[in-house]
Amino acid sequence: MKQRSLPIVIGVFLVVAMTVQFFVSYQREKTDLIQQMEYKMESAQKGFVFEIYDMHEATDEITHFFPEFDTDTADLYALLEAVLLHYPDLYCCYVTFPPDCDPFLGEWRCPSAFRVNRDSVITYDSRDRIPYQTRDWYIGAMKSDDEGYWSLPYNDGTHADPVFTYSQKVYNRRGQFVGVAGADYTLAWTERLLEDIKPYDDAICQLISADGTLIVGSGGTADMRDRILFEKVLSPTNMRLVISVPKCHIRREITGISLITLAVLLSGILAIGLLLRHIRKEHDAFTRMETTNKLMEHEMQIAHDIQMGILKSEEEKRKAERNGDIELHALLLPMREVGGDLYDFHREKDDLWFIIGDVSGKGVPAAMFMSAAMNLFRAAGVRANSPKEIMEEMNAVLSENNPSLTFVTAFIGCLHIPTGELLYCNAGHCAPLIVESKKSKVKTLEMEPNIPLGYNGNYSFVEQGCMLGEGETLVLYTDGVTEARNNARQMLGMERWCKIVESKESRVKSKKSRVESLLGEVRTFMGNAEPTDDITLMTIRKMEPVEPVTLCVPNKEDQWPVIRRTIREFGLCSGLDAKIRKKLEVAAEEAVVNIFHYSQATEIGIAITQQPSAVSLQLMDDGVAFDPTVHVPNANATEERQIGGMGISLMRQITDEMHYERAGEKNILTLVKKL
Repeated sequence: MKQRSLPIVIGVFLVVAMTVQFFVSYQREKTDLIQQMEYKMESAQKGFVFEIYDMHEATDEITHFFPEFDTDTADLYALLEAVLLHYPDLYCCYVTFPPDCDPFLGEWRCPSAFRVNRDSVITYDSRDRIPYQTRDWYIGAMKSDDEGYWSLPYNDGTHADPVFTYSQKVYNRRGQFVGVAGADYTLAWTERLLEDIKPYDDAICQLISADGTLIVGSGGTADMRDRILFEKVLSPTNMRLVISVPKCHIRREITGISLITLAVLLSGILAIGLLLRHIRKEHDAFTRMETTNKLMEHEMQIAHDIQMGILKSEEEKRKAERNGDIELHALLLPMREVGGDLYDFHREKDDLWFIIGDVSGKGVPAAMFMSAAMNLFRAAGVRANSPKEIMEEMNAVLSENNPSLTFVTAFIGCLHIPTGELLYCNAGHCAPLIVESKKSKVKTLEMEPNIPLGYNGNYSFVEQGCMLGEGETLVLYTDGVTEARNNARQMLGMERWCKIVESKESRVKSKKSRVESLLGEVRTFMGNAEPTDDITLMTIRKMEPVEPVTLCVPNKEDQWPVIRRTIREFGLCSGLDAKIRKKLEVAAEEAVVNIFHYSQATEIGIAITQQPSAVSLQLMDDGVAFDPTVHVPNANATEERQIGGMGISLMRQITDEMHYERAGEKNILTLVKKL
């Protein structure tokens, strides 16, 4: 009896075990498949975000660069055309100026750029008083508090398909509101984008506005009760992407897997079933890892494009060389997709401001710090009057909230192009080289041992100066150049680098730029060896003769700081001893104060020249005639002194020579200090 009932017990046990196993397997596979589907939806949503974010980025680019062109119509059109060509899926971009804000004509205008095809753009200026102020995208941008506005689709009359717009306020370089910038995408392009990201042919993709209005959909309509919905808010648009998939996909997969599991249980090959399950999970993990790696590679490529986009373009380099008085070349070669080297420059009239730097570390963290440093340089350059002030402002900001102690070595300079005066401030960076024009000799610029940026926000940097003569070239570089290694692991080093710079082969004799020629020599040394660090090069060559240092200011007391700064910068760049610089400043101050108070002049001129054995400071004014060289102050301190007597006496004590002449209607006073 027991023997007969044993098979029944075993059978019941097997049935129960198979039922439990089937149920457990069913639930587990269902959970896994839902997770896989969610992962597919997330990948699709990320792909959509990458594409739609270009629209936000295009408008940001217009508003960022607009202040540089807000008085030049041609440059504004060039900006709009460049933005449209940079973002191939963008249909149109424009800037709308109200009558009271238009910097050009004082009426409703809308300079626009429209896409003809992928590589062709036309520009157009609307002056027909279209009531832009009634447009939804214009009203939304005005109410958005500078955060931007996404409109619903509408028909703008210029395209067969409806479009939708992202718009932002635009400000000029003085921070004043001047209009609204917008960028348009067609609804047809959005429908194609939704069609491309569908994970299954029968899936439905919908784009819904922040207020719940359906903007566009792909895949038709269906009963949502038998479908699985996946939804995500797309920052920064505040729109929602909804993807729905029929439940039959899950049921079909679960049924197949469950039948396989049941067959394995019935056949008794439990081990094979577990092995297959393990292999399947490993495959899914590998697939997810591969997809993640592809997404990461895509994101790194985007980061590379963004970082390279921050750097100055060839057009901006040509603008810096617009007068032909300098020759400027710069190049950045990151070791990975993104790097921590940086360079930047901008020209203000006759002053060329520039920076080169190197962030500690590699990869994305260094690239983020590099971007912050460049933005700080551009922001500080608007307010500061010297490289020292820019350096200290950047250091104060970078030193705050820096727990990782990331630092930046940097060299900031300001070249007054006509006179060749080069003021600079170094923060632990490689010493630049100067190539002399006649002897083609290379010398290293003198450097103060200032600390890198990011350590101590209260550090006081030392500013230095030198003179750049006609035909002389300033060569700036990062340590990726001098620390480059060849296949034998030998380092290039400073000695080899100086020889490369001064060699005939490294000087430009072809269409290649100076930095390309230098980089070619470095690569020749490296051979097939991989670079171990980012490489950045910048060269600045003065093309015209050196002019004397001159200045003309109104005869007002508040102009003395301008005169004193001119004398200080000349002395610093000319290498004058600190005591001589101070004496020149004191003598000049006494003379200028007398002109302020007693000359009745309308303006004061200053000219500074340096000879091998002396420095000459010449002051000119159009006031009443007065010869201080024959003026003898009253020696009795108790009696009333003649006008300017003490100052003239002090000038005689400080300077070695004083000369006066009356040329036409001008007083000319020359102060000479021997070296």
